[in-house]
Amino acid sequence: MVSTPIHVIEAELLEDGDFCFDLPRFCSLLHCNEGEAVQLVRYGVIHPEGSGPQHWRFRSLDLYRARLSRRLARDLEIDLAGAALAVDLLERLRH
Repeated sequence: MVSTPIHVIEAELLEDGDFCFDLPRFCSLLHCNEGEAVQLVRYGVIHPEGSGPQHWRFRSLDLYRARLSRRLARDLEIDLAGAALAVDLLERLRH
């Protein structure tokens, strides 16, 4: 019998059915350090709730946008500011 690894993710389930992550869990899911997450907030890619990094709460949409912006930055060889702009433009096109 082959065993399959089980990955446990801790998150808070919100009233609207979304998930909420704190900064360490968000960074773990994104595979980045806290400095990179702070940069994503500074460039407006993600918009956590809370008064500062130790109180930030990220939603699953933030995780999606962060992953997309990092992938765009890597694939297109642009900085995070350019990736933030690209993510915003893609969101506008989608809606």
